[in-house]
Amino acid sequence: MYVHIGKDVVINSDNIISILDIEALEKKKNLEEVLQNLKISDKIIDVSDENKKSLIIIQKNNETFGYITNISTTTLAKRAGK
Repeated sequence: MYVHIGKDVVINSDNIISILDIEALEKKKNLEEVLQNLKISDKIIDVSDENKKSLIIIQKNNETFGYITNISTTTLAKRAGK
């Protein structure tokens, strides 16, 4: 199944590793640490229109990517059926 994550972007729900709340990560100052540990700092695609709510981590073709979106983690989880 595919999940609409904002703008004209859809991703395969089978590729989703994690859906994280950006506000919670920023409060704990863990966002940069998470991105560095996953080695995806340079593989982030921002579709949030400057209203960052969620970080979706996916794995596709043995590569890890991140998407920043303005859709809440709850809504994304419902759309993904998880």
